Amino acid sequence: MLQQLFAKWLPIADDPEEVYLSVNADALFDLLATIALYVTIAVALCLVLYAVAVRNKDEAYLARSRRLIAGVTVGYAVGVIAVLGSFKLIITILNEDITTGFWLVVGLFALLIVGVTVTLTLSKCKVKGAKWAGLAFALAFVVYCIVIAAVIPAKKDKYEPLDGNWQMPLVTVVLTVAIAALAVLGGDKEDSGYDSRALTYGAICVATAFALSYVKFFSLPQGGSVTFASMFPIILYSYMFGTRKGLVVGVVYGMLQFIQSPQFYQPVQVLLDYPIAFGALGVAGVARKIPFVKGKPLAEFAVGTLIAGILRYFSHVISGYYVFSSWAMDGYSAVGWAFAYNAFVFADIAIVLAVGLAALSTKAMRRAIAQVRLPQQSEE
Repeated sequence: MLQQLFAKWLPIADDPEEVYLSVNADALFDLLATIALYVTIAVALCLVLYAVAVRNKDEAYLARSRRLIAGVTVGYAVGVIAVLGSFKLIITILNEDITTGFWLVVGLFALLIVGVTVTLTLSKCKVKGAKWAGLAFALAFVVYCIVIAAVIPAKKDKYEPLDGNWQMPLVTVVLTVAIAALAVLGGDKEDSGYDSRALTYGAICVATAFALSYVKFFSLPQGGSVTFASMFPIILYSYMFGTRKGLVVGVVYGMLQFIQSPQFYQPVQVLLDYPIAFGALGVAGVARKIPFVKGKPLAEFAVGTLIAGILRYFSHVISGYYVFSSWAMDGYSAVGWAFAYNAFVFADIAIVLAVGLAALSTKAMRRAIAQVRLPQQSEE
C-alpha cells in the first residue's frame, strides 16, 4: 500500500516487470542531498557574514545575535533531518527493508528523543529527580543498544572476516580503554555533572552534527563519506564542556549514525564503526590539559581535533582490517587497504580544522565559549 502511495509522486518504468521506483527514489535523495550541500554552505556563509557585521556591537546586542544564530542553526538542522530523513524512510519502505530490526532502530531513535526531551524539561524546571531520570534513560539506551545487537541479523553479503578474530576484541578493548582514559584524565571534576546548559548544548550539537552528516561532498562505495564538517559540533562541545561530557555526546551521535546507515556485520564491528569511532570525537577537549597549547584557543582546538580524528581513524582501520579485508583492491594487503581506504577521515579532519579555526577566530564564538568555560575555571 505504501509503495502504491509513493508511486503517485515517483515515476515507474512502463514495463510492469521492471520497477525502477526505488532507483528513482535513490536518485531523488541524491539530488536533495546535493541541494542541501549548497544550501548549507550558503547558510553557513550568511551566518559568518552576520557574525562579522555585528562583531563590534555591545554585549546585549551580541547576546541577541548569538541566540539568533543558534535558532537559525537548530531550525535548519531540524529541517534537514526532517526532509532527508523522511526520504531515507521512503527509500527503506520502497526497498521493503521494514523488518523487526528496522522497528527496533526506530524505537531507539524515539527513546533518545523522549529521553533528551524529558531530561531537559525536568532540568529546566529544576526538578530534583532530573539527574536520575537522565541516568535512567541513559541506562535504557545502553540496554536497548545491546538488544539491537543481539536481535538484528548480521549481514553475510560478500565478506570474509580474517581468521583468528580473537585479536579483534582485544585490540578493541585497548582502544576503548585509551579513549576512556583520555576522557577521564582530560576532564575536570565538574565535567561529570549535567546542568540545563550542558544538556541543551549537547542536544543542539548532536542535532546539528546529525543534520550535517546528511550533507556530503561524496560517499565511498564500501561505506564512509566526507561531510560538511559533521564532526565539528561534537568536537566543539567537547572543547567547551570537557571530555567526559564530550564522550557521552559522541557515543550518542555514533548510535544516531548507526540508525542513519546501519552496517551490521559483527557486534564488535558495530562498536568500532559507530559508538567507539564517534565517541572518540568527544575527547577533543583533552588538549585543554596539554601544557604547550594550554591557554591558546586555536592551538587547543587544532591539537584536540587531530587527537580525536586520529582515534576515530584507527577505530575504522581496526574494523576494516579484521572484518572487511576481503574487500581489498588488487595490489593491497589487508592492513594496507584498511589504512588507505579509511584515509577519508583525514579529509573530514581538514574540513573541521578549517571551519573550527575560522569560527574560533571570531569574538562572538570566543565569548560564547568563555560563558561556559569561565564558570568552570572559577570553580577550579
